[in-house]
Amino acid sequence: MRDNHPKYRQERRKSRQLERKKSTRAGLPSILIVCEGRETEPNYLRGFCEEYGINRANVTIVGGDDDTSATGLVRKARQRFQVDRDFDAVFVVCDCIDENLTEAQRLAAQALRNVTGESVSMSLIVSRPSFEFWLLLHFEYLTRPFRSAEPVVNLLSRHVTDYDKADKQIFAKVRSGLDRALAHVPRLKAELAATGAQSPNTDMPTLIQKMLSLSRHGSS
Repeated sequence: MRDNHPKYRQERRKSRQLERKKSTRAGLPSILIVCEGRETEPNYLRGFCEEYGINRANVTIVGGDDDTSATGLVRKARQRFQVDRDFDAVFVVCDCIDENLTEAQRLAAQALRNVTGESVSMSLIVSRPSFEFWLLLHFEYLTRPFRSAEPVVNLLSRHVTDYDKADKQIFAKVRSGLDRALAHVPRLKAELAATGAQSPNTDMPTLIQKMLSLSRHGSS
């Protein structure tokens, strides 16, 4: 098909780069988000952009592939950044159950510079045990540990009865609980700090707040 031809993919990429440059000149930052998930995280983030009037030229979202390790995702993000270096911040959205994140964090901390020579930070946005825990926080607060993603999905399915990882409308289905989720996380992190536990947890508010700063409609 024409849309999948390398020539037209290259043209679309050049068009997106031009739009980002226009946005940057207007004082709006551009961010790169590399996701572990192929569909759930990208669909949620795209729905967020649509709901909050965020120009997609300011947000490049890359879905997952076969490499789901945090270290592999950080390498992928660094490689994608080097394609045009026209970004002001980079985020890597990943899950973690038992994975040691030391190497991923070390690699993420290595210096990146964009086309203007400015230093660009890369942030790991980790959810334990899975991204579905962040979605679950849109509906309820809980701190019990999970050894896998399955029980989290089961709990989430009580609130989103037709939950499907490929659902393109997932943000719309949880949107009403976004403020609730954002309020739950500081309380959760305080409890984790007090007990020394690591799970369940999520860093998604860091990315959400960054994206809200790009919104034409203001914060939630």
